[in-house]
Amino acid sequence: MRLHRLDPADPQALASYERAFYAAFARAKSNTQARRLWHWDDSACRIRTRIPYADQVVLVLRDPVSPDPSGADAISDVDTAVAFNWRLAEHQSAILGFEPSPPLEGHCEVLAMFSRRDVDLTGLRDFMRTAAQQALEMGLKTADATCTDRLLPAYRHFGGQPLDACSIEGERRTRLRFNLEALARLERLT
Repeated sequence: MRLHRLDPADPQALASYERAFYAAFARAKSNTQARRLWHWDDSACRIRTRIPYADQVVLVLRDPVSPDPSGADAISDVDTAVAFNWRLAEHQSAILGFEPSPPLEGHCEVLAMFSRRDVDLTGLRDFMRTAAQQALEMGLKTADATCTDRLLPAYRHFGGQPLDACSIEGERRTRLRFNLEALARLERLT
């Protein structure tokens, strides 16, 4: 599995990513936290984070729609993606009430991770492991992510270590830290 780095200067690639982002979170349209966290364009069925693309690295797994006989994807669409805030000029987690993490070399923040299809834990592990390997190649070492209590057990299975938690509008969110080297080597779920 090789993930592709999104080129935000490519309008087709960007639209494909933002439409997939929207499709993955369409069930959360009424969730006020999700609405506050990201820019939702309901008329165009697109979502983007509030962090500028210049401060992000977005890795996408494409779903081949029409394979080219040469083996390359003639037409493909984003199936699964993860976005890292590597510059950390702004912190998405601050929107949720978390204090920014102290500066660490090679540290980033996960802005979004999604799949348009239902993925089992093994498939998600494989995606996360590959994303961590590619993040390491970019010089990243650790990543913070936030999640709801519903997703906390899965994130802990992938090695996320809880740092702190807060409650927003009655919903508890936890911030976790992932060691990307350990995640890149993850063979079994804990």
